Amino acid sequence: MLPKALLVCIFDLLLVRGAYGWNHVARDQFESITAENEVSLVAFVAPWTEPSKALEPEWLSATARSQNSLISIDCTIEEKLCKEHEIISYPTIRLFKKQGEQRRYRGPRKASSILEFMSRAPLPPVSILDKSNITSFKSSDEAVFIAYIPDKDGHLKSTFTSLAKRHSDRFTFGIATDPKLAKMQNVQFPSIVCHRSEDGEQEVFSGEAGLDALQNFIETAAAPTIGEFTRRNELKYMKARKSIVYYFTSSDEDRSAYIASVKPLAKTYKEYLNFVTVDIVELGHMLPALGLAPDSEAALAVYNPMYGQAFPFNEDEITPKAVENFVMDIAQGKIQPMGVQTPPVEGHTEL
Repeated sequence: MLPKALLVCIFDLLLVRGAYGWNHVARDQFESITAENEVSLVAFVAPWTEPSKALEPEWLSATARSQNSLISIDCTIEEKLCKEHEIISYPTIRLFKKQGEQRRYRGPRKASSILEFMSRAPLPPVSILDKSNITSFKSSDEAVFIAYIPDKDGHLKSTFTSLAKRHSDRFTFGIATDPKLAKMQNVQFPSIVCHRSEDGEQEVFSGEAGLDALQNFIETAAAPTIGEFTRRNELKYMKARKSIVYYFTSSDEDRSAYIASVKPLAKTYKEYLNFVTVDIVELGHMLPALGLAPDSEAALAVYNPMYGQAFPFNEDEITPKAVENFVMDIAQGKIQPMGVQTPPVEGHTEL
């Protein structure tokens, strides 16, 4: 019997091939679909652009597997419609709700991420939890935040709800007001807990429950050990004051294998380094600037955004041990950044 992962890949491929490419809708169909469905996800594309081409198979796979409405608009044909919705880059993905609300999609342009987003879309910003639904709710998303708080704590409830509304497109939020429920879950009452399905771990918020502190907790607690670097989160990584270990690939299978092998290393050095994967199809233009061959199928580099220094990895094989040796050699000044020929007097502070 074929492995489950291979069966899923074959199934997705058959779904995509059966869809025969983009199936764009016209203005009247767009208006009818977004008015009739509780939630609709719309991709505004320019089919000739490389990012739109890269989205196509992922979008078709998600469309075939979703029970919600996913449609696309060709902005080279529906120019007026796209202008009315202020579409200035392609592709742009927007969520439309029946009551007229619109929301940007800010996640990775992968079928799995799009499907996760659509599973959240019909939910309220904050779900009310009890013993009948809390177990399934904890594992309903990659990052689930639950506030175990007394019903009378209006300030904390208001702050948590405000942030939940801001981030409900990326994470799932719930409130449990029964202290017995917190005891059943082995968590302190009151507390705010992030449950991560990726590794089965949880992060607990402690300290003054101010807006900024909670905002920071949400961002850091939900961050995957190895995230995907995209145009949408580029600024976040650049401002994190950590060196970035980029791994470029166009293969989902290769990406998953790399993440599985390097995750322990990423956890060890998470205080100093952000490990990320990068889709070559979408962001392959970054390769030359990092000293990597533009036609690379898989490549790795370290970049320090504070000093603008790039360190291309030039070994034949990318293994956890080779990557660890590479970053340690950079930290000890044994490897120079791209373009620097003379050794420094003291060791680097890049990492």
